[in-house]
Amino acid sequence: EADLHEFQLTPQGTALVTAYDPILCNLSSVGGPVYGAVTDGVVQQIDVKTGLVMYEWTSLDHVGLSESYEHASNSSAGSPFDFFHINSINLDPDGGLLISARNTWTVYDVAGSSGQIVWRLGGRQSSFKAGPGTRTAWQHDPRELPDGSISMFDNGASPTVAPQSRGIVLRLDASSGTVTLVSQFVHTPPLIADSQGNTEALANGDWFLGWGQVPDFSELS
Repeated sequence: EADLHEFQLTPQGTALVTAYDPILCNLSSVGGPVYGAVTDGVVQQIDVKTGLVMYEWTSLDHVGLSESYEHASNSSAGSPFDFFHINSINLDPDGGLLISARNTWTVYDVAGSSGQIVWRLGGRQSSFKAGPGTRTAWQHDPRELPDGSISMFDNGASPTVAPQSRGIVLRLDASSGTVTLVSQFVHTPPLIADSQGNTEALANGDWFLGWGQVPDFSELS
């Protein structure tokens, strides 16, 4: 079943949706129970006219359980280990997918045809060396901008690992393997959004931020 995180129509007449699929799993390798369960994060591309699934990508096929910042010790067969927690999909201009996983603190660039991960941004196995101010945690809503940079809502919680939530724009340099902070948008006084949130570029050059679980919205120049 599809879940609440993403529903995006594409120019091709398809819909991109997220789903959570609990699967029985031996979690002893990551400190969980032998007879446990894990929640697989799933992307489906569905033909709107027919309802048929045209493409499916699953996190367990491509991402190790050890990448997670969640703890498997509190999970069980009845309460699965949510190691990935997919929360957004963005269709890249080249047909690839930009997938955000809250619980690995990572944005994954996925090749549309093969489903293989091209690069990871953030988390335990980032493909890029983090420049000052670029580390994120529990993030939402990464989107590729026209100039190739990435906008994102960096929650920094929950649990809280940063002094405040923020919107950011990051520039990736594939040749040097580095990521740099282009812009940062914060709220005064500081806000901490334990969940949800988005950072949106507006046509007039401003930025619009939804502060997730916190009932605030901001437009910034």
